[in-house]
Amino acid sequence: MAIQTAPNSFPDALIAVGQSQKDILKPTLMSAPLFAALKTVGTSHVYADTADSEELRKLLEEEHHTIIEEIDGNTVNQPLVKKVLTRYLQQDFSDSWPHKLIEAQRASSVRDLVPMAYAIVCGRIGNDLIHAFASGRSWEVSLQLHMSVMTEPETAKSMGRSLRKMVPSALVKVPFTPHAPACFLIARDLENEGIPVNFTSTFSARQVVAAALLGNVTRTNIFMGRLDQGFQAELLGAHVTLEAQRILHKLRTNARVKTQLIVASIRQWESLVQTAGCDVYTAPCKVLRAFLQQNDVPPESIENQLTTSYANQLGIPDSVRHHIDTERLARLYEVESEFLEFLLTYRQTDEYQQLNDPDTLVTRFEEAGFKDFFTSPFPSQWKELQRGKVPNLIAPITQQFDIDTLYSLLADADFEQHQNEMDQEIEEHLVEER
Repeated sequence: MAIQTAPNSFPDALIAVGQSQKDILKPTLMSAPLFAALKTVGTSHVYADTADSEELRKLLEEEHHTIIEEIDGNTVNQPLVKKVLTRYLQQDFSDSWPHKLIEAQRASSVRDLVPMAYAIVCGRIGNDLIHAFASGRSWEVSLQLHMSVMTEPETAKSMGRSLRKMVPSALVKVPFTPHAPACFLIARDLENEGIPVNFTSTFSARQVVAAALLGNVTRTNIFMGRLDQGFQAELLGAHVTLEAQRILHKLRTNARVKTQLIVASIRQWESLVQTAGCDVYTAPCKVLRAFLQQNDVPPESIENQLTTSYANQLGIPDSVRHHIDTERLARLYEVESEFLEFLLTYRQTDEYQQLNDPDTLVTRFEEAGFKDFFTSPFPSQWKELQRGKVPNLIAPITQQFDIDTLYSLLADADFEQHQNEMDQEIEEHLVEER
């Protein structure tokens, strides 16, 4: 991409180089009956979990220049960006964007520029996918903030604004970081500025409620596949998802929140049928393709499942229940009335509306009796968390945190590991360009 005029400031340079100038394609849209059936029973959006335009093309393209209409966005996180990072760093631009950034902020070290360079890659990914697949409709792409900025609220918000300017239809992904409670304040402030937030790394109904009431975020998530994987369960993830969806419906009616639920981390196509009627789905391309190709469930058999309960069908083996008792598991899908009342009251206070100190937020949760919601793991605990994305049921750390908090920490640790590996590659590239 050639930058026609020199940017006047560093933010302008950041935004300019994140705006891909590829040709806008206009393929014909064609409905897929199975995805249309999901939308008929209540789903608003179906997204693909990918940052790879070629992978998405193989899913969407029904015929030459014809793509599936109902898939109308994609979600991107650190592991997905990592898969395409080298390709984006090696793109041949007539004006080298690393030079443009360095010229715009001469005093910055190369390392300081890495989070900005990561944002540029995300912006280019988002724009490339929009140019290829929007085809005259709104294409929503969720782009996750660099993990390092979650302890720097002003930087995080600045980066969120830049992502939205690079990609006007972007949702800014803000992860729930139990160890960095400023995440709620970042989400709240971006939403107040009109920047839609996808509040991610969430695993329980109570985390969904907190995202809706404290941030009034546009989207939040249940990572249902990881719940089932971690507990070798059959329908635990579906049960947590439906409970979270039902309470969100009530909050949209009674508390004037706009938050929609994304059913995320889907591992098998059957999950789409088992939870049909939820607001939004995001799934890997291979899962969406399997749903399209299966013949077991015809479109006319898909029904809204929002009155369905899988409480007695969780399918958790006794060997797992030996390590995780029923009360701890219930924290994933139950929301205490006291917790709900605390959030409903606190979000309306002048203190919270003006709050900039995350420590005060932690104090208020502790005073209300919910000390477990936030936590700051010790370095030794972080090392253990980095061993995998799902709990090790026999590890002591599994007993040291509430289950949903533990899952969020595991997700964030995984994101941070991928972030660190990408940062090293980006820094090496910036040094070479310099």
